[in-house]
Amino acid sequence: MKKLVSVLLSASMILTLASCGNANNTKRTRDRDEDKPTAAASKIEKSEEDTSLETGSVPGSFSPDFTFSTTDRNGQLYSEQIFSNSQLTMVNFWEPWCGPCVNEMPDIEKLYENYKDKGLQVIGVYSETSMESDVTEILKDRNIRYLILNYTVEFDQFQTGYVPTTIFVDQNGHVLTLPDGEQSAIGSKSYDEWASTVEFFLK
Repeated sequence: MKKLVSVLLSASMILTLASCGNANNTKRTRDRDEDKPTAAASKIEKSEEDTSLETGSVPGSFSPDFTFSTTDRNGQLYSEQIFSNSQLTMVNFWEPWCGPCVNEMPDIEKLYENYKDKGLQVIGVYSETSMESDVTEILKDRNIRYLILNYTVEFDQFQTGYVPTTIFVDQNGHVLTLPDGEQSAIGSKSYDEWASTVEFFLK
């Protein structure tokens, strides 16, 4: 019994060190003054905002598991149709106040650069619109070139309560099951860990 408790406590500590959390679950966004990036997991809350943008046309064989309409930081419209552009899409939910989220972005950028010609596209999604100047600085300082989109309620179904949370979607818009049997990966990972997952799906 003691061994089981020890294993469970160790697993909990590992998750906490790789992601960010907040005990308040009523909404996704947080007051910046109350949030300080740490090495711990950051609890997130669901967004109450909605968008009603057109999704556009999709290929006849395209049958996504979910739909969404949102914009990038320049106001360009995007929908689930973007999944049809690449064999594999990595969707990374992050926030600018989350230390582990920001710290893993250079590795995700490296992953994108190394695998984009092999069929991978990467999308980063955040909701903290009150921290746009911080987002600008983060993206610039880390030379992030993968697509960054604004959070919308259609993504609520993938919320685990923590950021970063990451899912992978195939070219037909189907959310893929990870090698560990889960639908989403909670917490930050190293370049080698992400590369292993990408290779698992692209093989």
